[in-house]
Amino acid sequence: MYLKNSLILINEFFNSYKNKIRKLYLKSKFYDNKISKIEINNFTYRPSLSILSCLVKYDKKKIKIEELDKDNIWENKLLSGNSLFKLNNFYWLFSIDLKSSPNITQSIIIKWIEKNQNYNSLTWQSDILSKRIISWIANSKLTYDESDIRYKKKFNFSINKQINHLINEISKSQSVDDKLLGCTAIIITGLSYENEKFLNFGLELLRKIIVNSFDSEYFPRTRSIRQLNFYLKYFVLVRELLKESFNNIPEYLDEIIFYLGKSYAAFSRLEQSLLFNGNHLSDLEEFNKYLSHYKYKFENSKNEVGGYAILKNKNCILAMDVGNSPQKKFSYNYQSGALSFEFIYKDKKAYFKFWLFSGL
Repeated sequence: MYLKNSLILINEFFNSYKNKIRKLYLKSKFYDNKISKIEINNFTYRPSLSILSCLVKYDKKKIKIEELDKDNIWENKLLSGNSLFKLNNFYWLFSIDLKSSPNITQSIIIKWIEKNQNYNSLTWQSDILSKRIISWIANSKLTYDESDIRYKKKFNFSINKQINHLINEISKSQSVDDKLLGCTAIIITGLSYENEKFLNFGLELLRKIIVNSFDSEYFPRTRSIRQLNFYLKYFVLVRELLKESFNNIPEYLDEIIFYLGKSYAAFSRLEQSLLFNGNHLSDLEEFNKYLSHYKYKFENSKNEVGGYAILKNKNCILAMDVGNSPQKKFSYNYQSGALSFEFIYKDKKAYFKFWLFSGL
């Protein structure tokens, strides 16, 4: 026991030391020079905002960019946590009125670039960075159009530099959700700048995510219904980006969308959210409209999918987990366990969850 504890302490010490060395490396001039080696093509492809609508919930009340304090927006010392995260991921650009001034938007971006031109452990986190790149490119009418050559040069350089960093770091992420978000940012940049290196890397990463995250029946290894919906949104998004930009759509992407779509159809026809294994109450009405708009039609009349058996009549839904437990590395959202079931009666008025234990 003493030897085991000693080995654990030694391992923790070396991991801590390794992480400190890596942090110093990421802040070094050597690393900055490495990710600054860039061949920038023209910014040619601008994705339609409607394609991104499956990811972003638009505010009905649009914000006027003129209402923001553009001179001090990055100097607010009181911001922290989620507020700081939202500010730096730039997803708020999706809520800006397109009639607003591009000059003010671009002024805010330039100030961000000047403040964060080198690696920063907070603002360059992979999920924040990925959302920022997606938002900058998707909102090009505000972020890029009507700008001068000097601004375009800084804007293009910053995006490409951030993507170089993301490519270097994305494999170290423990979150598949963050990897898929990063993968999307890399692909959208590769398409927009006609950069084959970025596009090929993103598509290969997408293929690896599919291979590692799904079982032989194309259901998430986590057995999470929430993740099923998450994956489907991103895979459909990437497919539509490739289609709109006149690029070839890989067969593996069409295949995974087809099988995920069948599973999605089995759960969505319930018109209720099952709460198994990390799932939550979900409003999929807008996503269903999105699928319909882009002519995706999924059907599945089976009563068993992904290890869940589902029975439904006019008033009742009975769902049971009849599948195997996921492997440990995929079990972070797995809660109820085999033979647990949920009973729903009359449109969300009653939820009951029971667990059946064998061997008692």
